[in-house]
Amino acid sequence: MTLELDARRRNDPVPDPTPRPDNTRRRRPVLHSNRTRLLFVVPALILFSSVVVAPIVANLFYAFTDWNGFSPAFNFIGLENFGRVFTDPENRQAALNTLLFATVNSVLQLGLGLALALSLFGSGKLRATLRLMIVLPIAISGVVLGFIGTIIFDPRTGLLAAWSHLPGMNWLAQNWLGDPSLAMGTVIFMNLWQWTGFTMLIFLAGLSTIPGELIESATIDGAGPWRRFAHVTWPLLAPSTTINVVMTAIGGFKVFDIVYVLTKGGPGGATETIVSRAAMQGSFGQFGYSAATNLMLTLGVLLISVLLLAALRRRELRA
Repeated sequence: MTLELDARRRNDPVPDPTPRPDNTRRRRPVLHSNRTRLLFVVPALILFSSVVVAPIVANLFYAFTDWNGFSPAFNFIGLENFGRVFTDPENRQAALNTLLFATVNSVLQLGLGLALALSLFGSGKLRATLRLMIVLPIAISGVVLGFIGTIIFDPRTGLLAAWSHLPGMNWLAQNWLGDPSLAMGTVIFMNLWQWTGFTMLIFLAGLSTIPGELIESATIDGAGPWRRFAHVTWPLLAPSTTINVVMTAIGGFKVFDIVYVLTKGGPGGATETIVSRAAMQGSFGQFGYSAATNLMLTLGVLLISVLLLAALRRRELRA
C-alpha cells in the first residue's frame, strides 16, 4: 500500500512488489569449466606418464626377463635375476659401499648444513654473499662437478698437485682418486660440496619459523647459547630435520653421476655403488639383471625412507 500511494502522488507507474524469477542464465567462467581443466591437466599427465610411469612399468617388466637391452628377443625367467642380485659378491660389495657412502655423507651433510645455517642466519651483506656461494654448487650438475673434481684431484696436473709444491703442503701430493683408501672420501667430499648448501637452506627455512620471543625469553631466564640451542632451537627444527634426513638418505643411496665421472666405481670397486653397478650390468648386455638390481634398490630405499619418516615424525610430536 505504501508503494502504491507514493507512486500515485508522483504520478509514477505503480511498482510490482512481487519478485520475478531471473530467467537469465549465469555463464560460468571459462577457467572453471571441466574442459578447460582437462586441457591443462592432460598434457602434464601425458608427460609424467611417459617420463616416470612408463619407465617404472618397463623396468618392472624386464626384471623378470633375460633381455640384453639390444635384441628384440627375450625370455621370461621368473625370479632368477633377483636370486643373482642377492648371491653376486660384487653386488654385496656395492651394497656395502652404498651404505657407507649414504651413512657418512648423511651425517656430515646434516652436521655441516646445520652449522652453516646457525652461523649464517640473519641479515647482512656478508652473510647473504656467503649463503649464495655455498648454494651455487646446487645449480651445477653432478657430471660437471665430477669433471671439476678430476681437474682438482689429478695426481699429475691437478690443482692439489700444483699446491703440493708449496712449503709444508707436500701431503697434498696424493692419488686421491686412485688410492682405494682415499677414493671414497674424495667422492663424499665432492658430494658434500654440491649438496650441503641444500641442507643449509632447509635449516635456514626452519630457523626463520622460530619465534624470536622464545629465544629472548630463554636468554632472560639465563640460558646460554648451548642451552638455547638444545632446549629451544633444536626441538623446533624437528620438521626441517625430518626433511633433511630423508632427503640426504635417499640421495646417498641413489648416487651415481659424480661417482661415475670421478672413479667409474674404481679403484678395484672401492667406490662402486648399487646404481653404478646396475648401470654397468645394463651396458654389458644384462639389462634384465640390471632392472632387477634397480628394483630391489628402489624397494630398499622406500623401506628405509618409511622407517626414517615414521621415527622422525614421532620425534616431531614429542618436540
